[in-house]
Amino acid sequence: MISNTTRLLVRNVFYLGIGQIASTALGILMTAVLGRGLEPAQFGILYTVFAIAAFAFVLLDWGHATYLVREMARGRADEPQLIGSAILFRIGTTALSTVAVVIVAIAAGYDGEIIRLVLLALMVGIPASLFVPFSCSIRSKDRMDFDAMATNLGKAFALTATVIALRVGGLPEVILAQGVGGIATLLIGFAAAKRLGITVRLPDKAVLRELFRRGAPIAAFSLVLATQPIVEVLLISTLTNAAVVGWYGASRTIFNFVISPATIVFAATFPHLSRVSRSLPEFRQMIQSTARVLCIMAALTSSGLYLFADHIVTIIYGHGRFEQTAEILRVNAVFVPLLSFVLLLAAAMTAVGQNKAMVVISIARIAICVVLSWLLVGDWQQRFGNGAIALVIIAGIAEIPAMIACLVLLPRGSVGSATLVNLARACIASLLVVAPLSMLQPLGLLYLTPLFVVVFAAVAFATRLVVAKDLEFAREFARGRGFGVQPKQSDLDTKN
Repeated sequence: MISNTTRLLVRNVFYLGIGQIASTALGILMTAVLGRGLEPAQFGILYTVFAIAAFAFVLLDWGHATYLVREMARGRADEPQLIGSAILFRIGTTALSTVAVVIVAIAAGYDGEIIRLVLLALMVGIPASLFVPFSCSIRSKDRMDFDAMATNLGKAFALTATVIALRVGGLPEVILAQGVGGIATLLIGFAAAKRLGITVRLPDKAVLRELFRRGAPIAAFSLVLATQPIVEVLLISTLTNAAVVGWYGASRTIFNFVISPATIVFAATFPHLSRVSRSLPEFRQMIQSTARVLCIMAALTSSGLYLFADHIVTIIYGHGRFEQTAEILRVNAVFVPLLSFVLLLAAAMTAVGQNKAMVVISIARIAICVVLSWLLVGDWQQRFGNGAIALVIIAGIAEIPAMIACLVLLPRGSVGSATLVNLARACIASLLVVAPLSMLQPLGLLYLTPLFVVVFAAVAFATRLVVAKDLEFAREFARGRGFGVQPKQSDLDTKN
């Protein structure tokens, strides 16, 4: 019998996966529209603006996107006050976030054009930010389908507006187009929340104090994470040139699509991970089930990205444009299993309240990246003409001490040997798929794609990354029997 934990995880992953397919398609279209409508240097400016603006929105969020899901998933009776208080908190911190991000941009040495574009990006991002408390409530109830619907419809509106913006204007109009999508997301999300019976009540002083106090450690962790893209862009801008910044920004945009399976698993896992975080056996079972799904996805995306990087870049950006982006993506592909696993460990650390420790780990990781990048990126740029590759290698290596720290700090027994074995299998499977097929690149996309599917399936079974029981559950799920989750029988299911 399939465990209740696995059923819940796969059901959530299914809904988020369907949503992510639509989201990825829209995102690729958006990237293609921007990549073909902007020069690499312009694309680099836009990437820089969004990286800086993301820092402000993390400050504005104050860790609530994670904290609210965790608390609502645990069945808080004052959920309406939580939502109302979070909305007021976001409105109040908008001005503070704006001031903070301007100070950061000026301190980093950015010119007036970028600062003006950042302020515009902050303004148009407010509607999407106000949707977050509703999104947290929807996700805490494991209704990922409603959340995905609101997000994707908003992206569709943003894409349409962006196409129009590129025809009539430049970067300011492109940024304004994102606001159209944010407004659509807020309105659709509010309608979905109303249908689910989610209500909002006036803010409560005690809840506001709780959100400030409890959100602070998560906000600190999120701010550190948001600092990393800014630091990377600053390093690339200082040590290379505008074209390399554009190549790097294009690669990060594509890589965000590629790593989205891990993001889906994180979003699908976190509500239930929070519920079982106080029971070590259930917590361990949830991590093991999640890691199994995650490792299969990571092996597939890692090997696929390495083999098809050139084709992906050509399809999105056109032939002869962003030519060095594919090289950056291939280096990124090597670290996909490790990055995915660290993302799961970070979710587990957050679920058990190890937020301060995650802040320290993240600061140490960024410090390692800064020091090594300052020493090596410039030299790599002079030798090979693409210093972004050195930055990617350094960032990937820095995940290793982060992984070790998480394994040490999580409650003893949270991560079993089976989970670590699956991670090793994912790495080995990726290598075994890439090794023979990389020599067959001249065959072209038409022949390489079916070969990739066949070889990956064979290697996945040979390494036991995928076993017969996985196919058995897939058949059951495809017949519509994978959606039934019975919380009251979780203990029995887990034993079985």
